[in-house]
Amino acid sequence: MLPSCPWHGQQKAVSRATRVSTMAISEKDIKKLWGLAAGRCSKPGCEEECITFLDPDDPTVIGEMAHVIARKPDGPRGVPDGGDDTYENLILLCPTHHRQVDKAHEGVYPATALHRWKQRHEERVRQSFLSPRYSDRTQLAGAIKRLLIKNKATWQQYGPESEEAKRNPLSNSHEVWELRKLDTIVPNNRKIIRIVEQNQDLFEVNDFQSCMQFVQHAEGFERNCYVRTEGVPRFPKAFEEVIDRYA
Repeated sequence: MLPSCPWHGQQKAVSRATRVSTMAISEKDIKKLWGLAAGRCSKPGCEEECITFLDPDDPTVIGEMAHVIARKPDGPRGVPDGGDDTYENLILLCPTHHRQVDKAHEGVYPATALHRWKQRHEERVRQSFLSPRYSDRTQLAGAIKRLLIKNKATWQQYGPESEEAKRNPLSNSHEVWELRKLDTIVPNNRKIIRIVEQNQDLFEVNDFQSCMQFVQHAEGFERNCYVRTEGVPRFPKAFEEVIDRYA
């Protein structure tokens, strides 16, 4: 389970943020906001990563789920009934830009501007999934291999079998892993799927079966990030072997 609001305030660990947070944002909305923003600040020109390494052994979640319309009527961009704790009324920001928009004089950052930031940022994330056509298998395999390497490195550093998770079961590695799945592994899997779809004619027919096994794994993995899903196919080693052979 994700904490109710791991991004509210600059806490040293997500578990501590859980204890001090009073926000009632649902787990579904937290995941949706973090995932669609790819874990980066939505302020145009910023896109700062919302997990940093101030301490190499203890990643810090700095991203903050800012309300577009304040929860309280007298808050930033407040309205008489206050704003909701929902995805539609939230924007993922770094601490600097959260303070900037909330401390500015009334009218400098209206709700319409924040909604526009969020919409454009999420559209940039979606556009990043578009895949070019590759001229040969070597280029195709190289693009996929880089994404697989990133995913494997993320799993090794944050996953349930990582050294930190084994060494210190009480660390915040589980919470960070939940976020890293959404902002790194899921987007990379989507990119791989798009590459396969756009360049499927470059695969041998027998090898394409392994590609479809990866697609089933990636789609199941993403579903499981949002809703607990049984029977998700494991990563198909045969797909990696195909990519290595083409590369």
